[in-house]
Amino acid sequence: MNWLNELKIAYLNKNDERLSQLLDNTPMLKTREEMFEALAILEQITSYAKAQKDALWIEMKKLKQTKQFLPKEQKISRLNISF
Repeated sequence: MNWLNELKIAYLNKNDERLSQLLDNTPMLKTREEMFEALAILEQITSYAKAQKDALWIEMKKLKQTKQFLPKEQKISRLNISF
């Protein structure tokens, strides 16, 4: 399978690890058609990555707000049992 097809499949499956591997090993594209096709796919991958980044930022913000809302650890007093 060629690189462009693998890239498309990884993008459609939202396989971030495989996308990273393929982008790290980008071959020299030979034809103008391959270059334009790769450019179109890379633009879509860029949009996907930005959306993932934005979603992660929102989740991190929610976690930070939750952390601030929750009370700090309270010292647990010893249970004094004497007979």
